[in-house]
Parts: sequence; structure tokens; C-alpha cells
Amino acid sequence: MHFPSIQTRPPVSRLALSLTGLVLVALTACTKTPEDAPLVVAPVATTTVGTEIDDSVITTKVKSALLSVPDVKSLDIQAETRKGEVQLSGFVDNESQVERALAAARAVEGVKSVSNMMSVKK
Repeated sequence: MHFPSIQTRPPVSRLALSLTGLVLVALTACTKTPEDAPLVVAPVATTTVGTEIDDSVITTKVKSALLSVPDVKSLDIQAETRKGEVQLSGFVDNESQVERALAAARAVEGVKSVSNMMSVKK
């Protein structure tokens, strides 16, 4: 028997069904309410590119200031800066050189504090 009045649909491919399923899953995932969303707290930046640049400028100025201090072996003194706080380390010949190096570092613009980690040679 042949029924000419019945129309048949074209076959639906598995690819079309898979794509439809993926779209439905994606749409369902995007319908979360704010109450369902996990709370994400971004970490607070403590050091920025600007402070890194400022610190390197301060370190350069401190090293330059140490070079200009008479009777201080500034090449034996290291300076590091973090957030405007300068740390001087290394070896000097006597306590007066320590005091002059600290004073020179404190006089540099942008220096918030100076930490003494220098040692007197024995």
C-alpha cells in the first residue's frame, strides 16, 4: 500500500541534535541568579608598577647620595627600597660612616624611613 498524502520529514542529523543540546546546556548555565553565583574576592594589590618604579628611582637617588658623602665607602653599601622604606646593608669602617650614610639616605626625597643593616668592619 502506498499513501501519497503522508509527507515525511527529512532525517535530523546527530550533529544537529548535539549542537541543539549544547546550546540548551549553555543557556541553562547562563541563567544563574546572583544568589547562586559564588562570591569571588579579588586580592588587593599591595605593590603596583608605579610603586616599583618609584622605589627604583629612590634607590638610585640614595646610591647617588651615598657616592657624594666624603669618607664613606659607598660601593660597599647596598641600598634596597620597598614602598619608600630604604634598607642599607654592607660593611663600613666605623660608626661615623654609618651615621653619615643614614643621614644621606634620609635626606633623599621620597624616603619614608631608613633601616640600618650595615656592619662595622673589625
